[in-house]
Amino acid sequence: MTLPFYLRRNPLTQRDDDFSAQTLVFETSEFEAIVSKAVKRHSSLNEVDATLAVNAVFEQVYEELLAGNNVITPMCNIRLSIAGVFDADHMDFDPEYHKVNLNFTPGINFRNLAQEVKLKKITASDVLPKIDGFEDSESESKNEKITPGKGGIVKGSKLKLNKDKAEEGLFFIAADNTEHKVTTYMRNMPSELIFTIPDGLTAGKYSLEIRTYLEGKTLRTGQLDYELTVD
Repeated sequence: MTLPFYLRRNPLTQRDDDFSAQTLVFETSEFEAIVSKAVKRHSSLNEVDATLAVNAVFEQVYEELLAGNNVITPMCNIRLSIAGVFDADHMDFDPEYHKVNLNFTPGINFRNLAQEVKLKKITASDVLPKIDGFEDSESESKNEKITPGKGGIVKGSKLKLNKDKAEEGLFFIAADNTEHKVTTYMRNMPSELIFTIPDGLTAGKYSLEIRTYLEGKTLRTGQLDYELTVD
């Protein structure tokens, strides 16, 4: 099995020669499915016992971390750290300025995985919805400004959405990863979306992302290769 990837323009720079690689995820393997596949490979196991055993290990790992211990497993190594600045040595932990982080690194059985992955370069337009450009009707700007509550136009390919599916849609994503989903569309076609920009956008930078089920199977994501701004 190969890992498909495609190149997309870096939206953080204005350079025409600055691209980054984006991997294409075919599906997400959830815990129950992984256990089921593992059981099929080992005839001595059954799903109930395997699930109980793995959950028991997870619970113990959780307890070890709560106790402040480092955890080393064949899959991953985990340690706790504290982020934030302490202005003086008598200052205590304050959750408003500090936070506890979980730090993961590959375990011994997974350290060579990246070298074993086979890569395949693809063309994004073949498998993903593609946003070629965004127009703000109020300011008449392209790929620059956003006017909350006014009209917006997106052009591209494979854009048509199923508005009844909660996970599908057009999203304005703020710098803090807050998502604002478009709810009103005047035109919903493969090459063009005309819509009302969400009213709750505050001043700042935003990325624009579309999520849609292509061929009804897998949720695919496409992004605009420019940052947009609310003044």
